[in-house]
Amino acid sequence: MSARLETDPLTSVLQSCMPNLLRTLLTFLSLVTLLCAQSFPTLFAQLGTPLYEQSQNFQSLLDTHALPKMEQNLKRYLHESNATRQAGLILDEASPPPKIQAYLKGLRQLQRLHDTVQKHYKHALYESIHTKDLKRFSTLLQTPLPFIEHDARLKKSVVEFAALNPQTQTPYLKSLHKDFQLDERSYAYVDQMFQLHQKNQAVESRQRLDSFEALDNLDNPIRVFSVRTKNGFDLFLENHAYYDVSVQLHPKTLINMQADKPLPHTQSFSARSRHKFLTFSIIDPSKPSRFSTSYNTLIGRISSRYDKNYIYALPFQRGTRQLLTQGFKGAATHKGKSAYALDFAMPIGTPVHAMRDGIVVATESKHTEHGFSPAFANKSNYVIIQHEDGTMAMYGHLNTNGVKVRLGDRVYKHSHIAYSGKKYSSGPHLHVHITNNQSFQSGGSSIPFQFKSEEGIVSQPIEKRYYQAN
Repeated sequence: MSARLETDPLTSVLQSCMPNLLRTLLTFLSLVTLLCAQSFPTLFAQLGTPLYEQSQNFQSLLDTHALPKMEQNLKRYLHESNATRQAGLILDEASPPPKIQAYLKGLRQLQRLHDTVQKHYKHALYESIHTKDLKRFSTLLQTPLPFIEHDARLKKSVVEFAALNPQTQTPYLKSLHKDFQLDERSYAYVDQMFQLHQKNQAVESRQRLDSFEALDNLDNPIRVFSVRTKNGFDLFLENHAYYDVSVQLHPKTLINMQADKPLPHTQSFSARSRHKFLTFSIIDPSKPSRFSTSYNTLIGRISSRYDKNYIYALPFQRGTRQLLTQGFKGAATHKGKSAYALDFAMPIGTPVHAMRDGIVVATESKHTEHGFSPAFANKSNYVIIQHEDGTMAMYGHLNTNGVKVRLGDRVYKHSHIAYSGKKYSSGPHLHVHITNNQSFQSGGSSIPFQFKSEEGIVSQPIEKRYYQAN
């Protein structure tokens, strides 16, 4: 909706009468997309639809006396919601600017009232958990507000408290618990993607060195083979993948042979290439000789010299805002190797944009499933982009058939690469993180990064805050 407001004929009218309210309006539009929307006859009524539909939940809170200190605010919200909706239904592009201004001001006031009630609800829910007040906890969750599913910390607290008190279990809480487990499995899978790619692979033997042509869709895209020489063997690595790779070679048997580099040997190689990286020579030609080795491969280069000062873009369209639901070291799922990840709440189908120039090295967009068992853990849609300093960006939870780029494509900062979705996650959101390999043993881990937003350079993102892409 915000994109249409920037291009349709109504823009000049709205900007001339309320430039500050438009900014606020864009903010509240991003927040209320967590609720379902229904159609109203006019554009103006559509802008307020999510707020109007919250009335049903607020009426329920009023009926159950779940928020006794907020009952006057709840009644006021219900009254103003109805009045504002009626006003929006009679507005159109030909309406006088003062009436449009008054309507937008009413929406802003309604949004503030909504946020006050929601903030109090959240505080009351945390308080019931802290004081172990099961009765209040159950009363509040008779009307669970939608934001709970997108607030990682609160969801974790609710799930854990409910698990300690079986008498509080309801269908909603059971569903929330499954969502939480799903999140954790999802991030565990993301961690595994950047760890050892191939383990204990045997070195092949070839009679001669043919010309190299990178191939797609190989089960093992990284291959190590030996070619006999006059004095021993040369070892070559073929990388058919679109990503750089690191290889660690382990000797198994060495009889009357020596390598030209210390073993085990670790080295990084560029994508879609072949390199000679090790030579085994016979020590005494008059004696029997033999060697056997195996190797492991790791996605990406091993380097501690990545560009720590690079300023990334936000992963969505410039001029739009999105809510950060979980930040660095988030209590719910941003732990271990995924500690420095960000989750942005996004409606399904929101355009996802590249945070930095790079090469597309992996994609998946075929999965349609959304389930609550480990069988669904590897059914995530994603794009992985490798940057010039060897780091990689992961864009996860994308929509089915929502990837716009192909393997090997060069993409540029701010370019549209995909659409967000809800695949193997508890709610529509985009997961992003930057990965770097600092050692072969530790594998890939997320690293802290900074990005540019409307308010400047952000190095310590704050959860539950909106950020606008610049």
